[in-house]
Amino acid sequence: MNRRPLAWLQTLRLDPPSPSDKTADRDRLRRALLQAGYPRVSFPLSVMRRLPDEMRRRDFELTAVLGQAEDEVRVIDIGREKVHGIALDIGSTNIEASLFDLSTGDRLDQGGRENPQLPFGADVLTRVQRSMMGGTEELVRVLRTGVNGLIDTLCSRNHFAADDIVAVAVAGNTIMSHFFLGLSVDNIPVAPYVPAVNGPVFTTGREAGLSVNEGALVYVFPNAGSYVGGDIISGILHAGVHREEEPVLFIDVGTNVEITLGCRDWIMTGAGAAGPALEGGVAGIGKKAEPGTISGVRIGRSNRGIDLDVMDNREPTGICGSGLIDLVSEMFSAGLIDQSGKFTGIGEGFRERDGERLYAIYGNGNDGLSISEAEIRNFLFSKAAMFSFLYVFVKSVGLTFRDIKKVYVAGALGCGIDPESAVNIGMLPDIPRDRFIPIGNSSLSGAEMLLLDRGLLDEAARVAALITYREMNEDAELMSVLQGALFIPHTQPELLKGA
Repeated sequence: MNRRPLAWLQTLRLDPPSPSDKTADRDRLRRALLQAGYPRVSFPLSVMRRLPDEMRRRDFELTAVLGQAEDEVRVIDIGREKVHGIALDIGSTNIEASLFDLSTGDRLDQGGRENPQLPFGADVLTRVQRSMMGGTEELVRVLRTGVNGLIDTLCSRNHFAADDIVAVAVAGNTIMSHFFLGLSVDNIPVAPYVPAVNGPVFTTGREAGLSVNEGALVYVFPNAGSYVGGDIISGILHAGVHREEEPVLFIDVGTNVEITLGCRDWIMTGAGAAGPALEGGVAGIGKKAEPGTISGVRIGRSNRGIDLDVMDNREPTGICGSGLIDLVSEMFSAGLIDQSGKFTGIGEGFRERDGERLYAIYGNGNDGLSISEAEIRNFLFSKAAMFSFLYVFVKSVGLTFRDIKKVYVAGALGCGIDPESAVNIGMLPDIPRDRFIPIGNSSLSGAEMLLLDRGLLDEAARVAALITYREMNEDAELMSVLQGALFIPHTQPELLKGA
C-alpha cells in the first residue's frame, strides 16, 4: 500500500559546499527538496538553527521530517529516525486518542479520559457562558492539561518521548475546537452565530501548547458552522457519506445527537439535545464503556431473571448506552414497565429507597445497581427526541425511512448497540436490521484516516463545503411526533416504518 501520512521521513543526499557552490545551508536543503518533488517548502527557525551542524555531522546525508500543510510542505524536524502521530477526538464529555507509527501505519495504542472541562458544565453552552464571564483562560488551560496528560500516558506506555510525536490530527465540535486552539467562543451563541474560524487550521505543537515535538504539524478539522463541527466532518469522512450515490443516514450520538443525511451531491446536518442518556447523563449508574460496564442485558420472559453482559467479565460497576437501551427494551418486553415507562410491579427486583421506586439490575436495591422510574422516563424523553429529529429530518427532504438503504450509527449509540432493542423501544426506525451499520467513534476514526493519508485534506474541505445546517427545532411537526414518541414504541407505530 502506498503510504501518505500527514508527516513523513524524507532522506536527502545534499551536494556539499565548494568554492564553486557557496549556497547557504537552508537554501541547499530547499534545492534538494525541490529536486525530490517539493516545490513549496517552509522552514521553522528552530530547524534553521540546527541545520548547519546537523548537515556536517551527517556528511550532508540528511533525514528530514516533512509535513503537509495546506499547499506547502513544512520541514518539521531533522535528524530523526522514527515518526509517530496522534489522532485526537475532543468530545464534550470524553477525550480519546490513538497513537500511530507513521512509517508503518500501525496503531500502537489507544486511550481516553473524561474531558476536564466537565466541572464547568456538562454541556458546551454552559462552558461558553463561563468563558464569556472571564473564564476562557481557565477552560483552555484545563483542556490543554487533559489532552497533554493523555498524550503523555500513551507515550510513556510505549516507551518513547513525546518529542517523537510529529503530527496531530484533531477533531471536535466547533466550540471544543475553539477551546483547544485558544480562540474566542463569545460570538458562537449570539446572533448571527459567527465562529472565529470555520476552515481547517494548521498550526504547530508549540503554538497549540501540546506536549509533542515543538514543530509538530497540528491539523484541526474544519467546521461547517457554529453547530456543525469538525467531529461531524471527520465522521462523515470515515463513513463515506460524501461518496454515496443515493442518500444515507449518519447518526452520531454523544452529548447531543447529530443527524446527517446526504450523498455525494448534497449533505444536510442537524443537531439536538438527545444524547446524554447514552453517556451517563440520565441514569445514576450510567457510565462510559470500559471494563466493568454492563453493555448488554437480557431478561427472561417467564422467570424474569436477568442476564448481563459485562465488559472484561468484571464485577458490574455501571451501565453504558447499549446496555441501557437493552435494559429498557427488555423490561418492556418482559412486562416490567408499561408503554409510558412506569413500573408494573410484576415479578421480583422492585425495591423502594427513600420513597423512590427502584428496579434492581445487579445486587440488591441498596448496595447494587438499580434504575428508578424517573430515570427510565428521562431516558424515554431522550429516545423520543432522537426519533423525532430523525423522522422530521428525513421527511423534510421528501424521503421516508423506507428510502434509506444505509444508516451509519456512531458515537455512544454505535458502540455495540443491538438494533433490535433500539427498534423495539422506538429509538430507531423499523427498517431491515442489516441497514444499520455501527461504526463506533467515527470522529476519532476519521482523524486516524487523515493522519495516515494526507490526500484526505482536500476531501475534508470538500465535505465541509457540501454541508447545509438545518434547524430542526423550528419544524412545527417536531412536537407532535415527540409527544407520541414518549411512549414505547410510539403511539403511532406506523411512523417507525416511515409511513
